[in-house]
Amino acid sequence: MNYFTKVLKYGLDYTYYGVLNIVFNILYAIFSALAFVSFIPMLDVLFKQTKEVYIEPEYSGISKIREYLEDYFNYYISRQLETDISSTLILVVGIVIFFFLMKNLFNYLALYNITFVKNGLLKNLRGKLYSKVISMPISYFLNKKKGDLMSRITADILEIQTSYLSILELMIREPLTILFTLIVMFTISPELTLFVIIFIPISGFIISIIGKKLRKDSKEVQQQQSNFLSMIDETISGQKVIKSFLSESYFNQKFNRINEMLYKFSNKVINRKNLAGPFSEFMGILVIGVLLWFGGKMVLINETISGTTFIVFMGLAYNILTPAKNLSKSFYSIKKGNAAAERVFEIIEFKLDNDSNRDQLLEIFNDKIEFNNVDFSYGQSKILDKISFTIKKGESVALVGSSGSGKTTIANLLNGFYNSDSGSISIDGMEISSITRESLYKNISIVTQESILFNDTIMNNIRIGDLDSTDEDIINAAKEANAHEFILEQSKKYETNIGDYGGKLSGGQKQRLTIARAMLKSPSILILDEATSSLDSESEKKIQDAIDKLMLDKTSLIIAHKFSTIKKCDKIILIDKGRIIAEGTHDELINSNSSYKNMNELQM
Repeated sequence: MNYFTKVLKYGLDYTYYGVLNIVFNILYAIFSALAFVSFIPMLDVLFKQTKEVYIEPEYSGISKIREYLEDYFNYYISRQLETDISSTLILVVGIVIFFFLMKNLFNYLALYNITFVKNGLLKNLRGKLYSKVISMPISYFLNKKKGDLMSRITADILEIQTSYLSILELMIREPLTILFTLIVMFTISPELTLFVIIFIPISGFIISIIGKKLRKDSKEVQQQQSNFLSMIDETISGQKVIKSFLSESYFNQKFNRINEMLYKFSNKVINRKNLAGPFSEFMGILVIGVLLWFGGKMVLINETISGTTFIVFMGLAYNILTPAKNLSKSFYSIKKGNAAAERVFEIIEFKLDNDSNRDQLLEIFNDKIEFNNVDFSYGQSKILDKISFTIKKGESVALVGSSGSGKTTIANLLNGFYNSDSGSISIDGMEISSITRESLYKNISIVTQESILFNDTIMNNIRIGDLDSTDEDIINAAKEANAHEFILEQSKKYETNIGDYGGKLSGGQKQRLTIARAMLKSPSILILDEATSSLDSESEKKIQDAIDKLMLDKTSLIIAHKFSTIKKCDKIILIDKGRIIAEGTHDELINSNSSYKNMNELQM
């Protein structure tokens, strides 16, 4: 129940509707019990079993209120039967209709209000989960499959909805229905009521034993669903590789293994859940059989209860069996929902890095960036080893070296995406780890090798650079990035939707939009990670000119393989296997470092 209570906390904003639901459920439970009791006078009239009372009873205190009301009703009916049987029938039938009308009216009002609680709770839970995912550090996503995260946000939330929230309406209604019905039954026959009271806990105990393994099996199903989604995502994203390497059969086999596991675990969970209904129904029939035997003796042999009253008592017993059956099934729902909730709250309760130490504001970058003996590793693999260098304000510094040498990692550390293992990185003398994230990212902008765009309009994709910018600002940024011309050629110009990951655009067009986005932000520190690698020669020249303008009066860290793009940099740092092996201007390195000279000649 621990996870269940955690989920319920997300519905506190809708307490008003919850209170109304409880009130209407109380009224529903009362009228549900009275609706069956209202059959007694009708059956008495039909079978001529009405107790004849011709002297108006006198009220003698609250302790005998039931006898007084019963005698007064019989007194009224007795008088009516003497004068007009037809109107008496209308009266007793009208009483039955009234009680059932009120019962169903209050049931609807209770369900109406619980709907706001359930949907509101789900809305808050989804919002919290998404907010937590978007605030996760970059390192978190390195260790998680995208399909697993998607499964938790979609399939697991849906499971919580069906397993947990579906029983919210039962939590108050069914126990109250059982309680008020038992009270009425007890006033009719304490002996018969004892059988029903004994049946409910026995049934619940046996069902809880049957459902012990349900949570474990449900968790396995959730994990297999995660693997399933990951497999689908990888298959769709990697179609070109799969087809070009003739790997369809391998991926088919891999998918079939996952699909088979999902099939087996799903069968186990559903079959165990399906057992709750038939079992609780059998237990219900068993108790009805005992009641018929014991009650039949009371009616026919002992004559301690009338036949019409016994019929109504059986109706009341049935009125208990349905909510008891629903409650027993809800134990399965909670067990099944626990598995999904555990996976969801694993994300929600993930402890983020303590930002309380980030209390320094980087208002404006004024002096220099310093890397001092920085080490960094991915797991057991060391990526950076004692990296030290300085970037003064206004300088453009390029990082060159073979793939995997650590260039992009340096950019990620400067962005604050990761924390170094040792050493320090500072901006204007302030450790990056002590600078507030908001002020850090206001001063830094990055253009990556991979063009990261969103399924939205061109206008909105550029606007991410500065959410407060005007349309005119966005158009100017696009012109600087040499993107304005191809944007005007689109069907809806700046309002054109570019599809998933900008799939409707060419590689060069996508890259120009990301550059326009960086231009709109106009940061004081600019990071260019292979920013022109996706461009053709003509586009590269245009973008390089735009980048040169953007870099004016800004501090730039440039990662590039193409030496033609870094010749004008103030300093070039040559990195090999995580170590700095040389630094200087292009001309200095050509003359002093053979490795740099060879790399330059190979490109030429």
